[in-house]
Amino acid sequence: MRFLFLGTGDYARDVLDNLLDGGLIPLAVITGPDRPSGRGLRARPSPVATLAEKKGLELHKLEKPAGPEFKDILEGHRPDVALVCDYGSLIPRDVLTLLPGRFLNLHPSLLPRYRGAAPIRRALMEGSQKTGVSLMVIDEGLDSGPVVDTLETDILAEDDAGTLGQRLAEAGARLVGTALPAYLEGRLQPIEQDPRLATYAPPLRKEELLIDWGMPASEIHNRIRALAPRPGARGRLGGKWLKILRSRPREDILDLRPGELAGDAKRGMLVGTGRGALEILLLQPEGRRRMDAAEFLKGYRGGGKDFFEAVSESG
Repeated sequence: MRFLFLGTGDYARDVLDNLLDGGLIPLAVITGPDRPSGRGLRARPSPVATLAEKKGLELHKLEKPAGPEFKDILEGHRPDVALVCDYGSLIPRDVLTLLPGRFLNLHPSLLPRYRGAAPIRRALMEGSQKTGVSLMVIDEGLDSGPVVDTLETDILAEDDAGTLGQRLAEAGARLVGTALPAYLEGRLQPIEQDPRLATYAPPLRKEELLIDWGMPASEIHNRIRALAPRPGARGRLGGKWLKILRSRPREDILDLRPGELAGDAKRGMLVGTGRGALEILLLQPEGRRRMDAAEFLKGYRGGGKDFFEAVSESG
């Protein structure tokens, strides 16, 4: 199977890594250009570019999979299929016509649910118990093309965006290995999506990183899972930010007001919410390393009744 791989982000990197482990080696890898990141805002390669360079794969960095350079890549390699995964840019109509029916997207949800940029995070944020991966033929819409095949997986109670993303990348590579050859040989016929069942997974907004302690404990817990291991959900305590990376909802505890901190060796690190309490298990104080709640409490010098600052998504 002769294929190009088009991807940029962490999920795409993990899919590519699993494809390579399974002996599926692309003719070339196309990814986004280097972007400023980190404290110094130095231009850094995408996760996919880093892996491709490490593995010695032919690599091209394009803002969009379009234009003369991309057409030259297609012409030079004449692939059977172009596999797109977490690229960050839609494929234009004039490019789709260069390889009709052979631009396929590996999307980490059970389409038509969670179309869009953040399907893994949104599934966790909404407390979904199942998700999966879909191999679909790309059309001009947003993840709206006919689905070749899917692979379902449970969302585990201990999952965060990191662990779920890795498992979906493994599932995605397995799906590509079985469904893509069957599609190319005509043994699998794509099925149109039912637009009435479509839901959307928009990119995260900056304000969604902030914990609103007036929300129920279960909803805050799901948000923490969706934002871990990075960028991390944030709360402000004593004038400093804490990234909260692992938690447990405690709806049996009703004696704490929203944002009120109760921390001791017996009860653990508990914060009141709009319904029940949240037990913080793993966190990262501003400018420090990650630590469990017990270690944080040993060094914490707060008052008798401390409160996380009140924030909301509206500002």
